[in-house]
Amino acid sequence: MRILTASVLLVTLAIPVPAAAQWKETETIDRTVYIGQNGRLKLNNFSGDIRIVGTSGNDVVIRAVRRATRQRLDNIRLEIEVSGTNLSIESNRRVPGWREQNDNVVETSFDIQVPHGTELDIHSFSGKVDIRGVTGQIQAETFSGDIELDVAAAPQLPAVTAGTFSGDIRARVPAHASGRVRFDSFSGSIRSDLPISMTKFGGRRADIDAEIGTGQGPTIRFKTFSGDLRIVK
Repeated sequence: MRILTASVLLVTLAIPVPAAAQWKETETIDRTVYIGQNGRLKLNNFSGDIRIVGTSGNDVVIRAVRRATRQRLDNIRLEIEVSGTNLSIESNRRVPGWREQNDNVVETSFDIQVPHGTELDIHSFSGKVDIRGVTGQIQAETFSGDIELDVAAAPQLPAVTAGTFSGDIRARVPAHASGRVRFDSFSGSIRSDLPISMTKFGGRRADIDAEIGTGQGPTIRFKTFSGDLRIVK
């Protein structure tokens, strides 16, 4: 395994803040990593939007924008690790021995290009997750952000697992998609532009199993607490 040191562009923001507040700064980190067409990307983020786009290349192109006080930027690192075709990104890795009693999170937004066939494992606490043009298996979870998935260009419906607590999920799938849909929600609703056949409905709780097309194919799983699901073509 090798750990990559990312290039950093530092910009100081001249934004008026209360006297009691600490100045925040912005770092822009750019990195390009080879993983091939069937690699895997795992990303853990706490705060900030994530946008991932599939491309025809073999590289992962990462742009991360980090915003925090200088002390936190120096002591909470963005860590990028590569092992073969597996790429791992951790946005809030503390320097050993460093402690801060107050806010200890660096807000980080990501704009990432990946090979089309990349398998994704994406986790975020607060922030929107937007994934487009990826044909590999997708797992995407966020607590308070929306999830946008566009796999319409895939030759067949990929296996998808997506979950959010209070956000909505919007999934664009191939017009000829065939497979199963599982939607688990406390109070959210489901709408679909494609005909779906209900095989199970949980009553007051939205616990739904349905089929798209012939029903032959992978299962796409969605889970929310109060968010809605829309499937579009």
